[in-house]
Amino acid sequence: MGRFEAKTTMDGTATIPAEVRDVLGLQPGGALQFIVDDDGKVTVVAKTSDLAHLRGIFGKHEGPPIDIDEAIMETVARRTAVDRTEDDP
Repeated sequence: MGRFEAKTTMDGTATIPAEVRDVLGLQPGGALQFIVDDDGKVTVVAKTSDLAHLRGIFGKHEGPPIDIDEAIMETVARRTAVDRTEDDP
């Protein structure tokens, strides 16, 4: 795609070139992640609140879709139950 440059200010702020923001899908107020490997190579990715990138991380789900709000409420109820034991997840 290309090579782009940005200069940093005294406080470390840098303006991301528009072409790079477009490729990353970065919106105003968006966040970036900097991933540094052992060789010092830095990869920049846009941090997203979309969970689509987690799809399949736990393997294939068999059965009907899970209502996440219902699952959270069930977990909270179970973990705050008066008769909960240490073995309860």
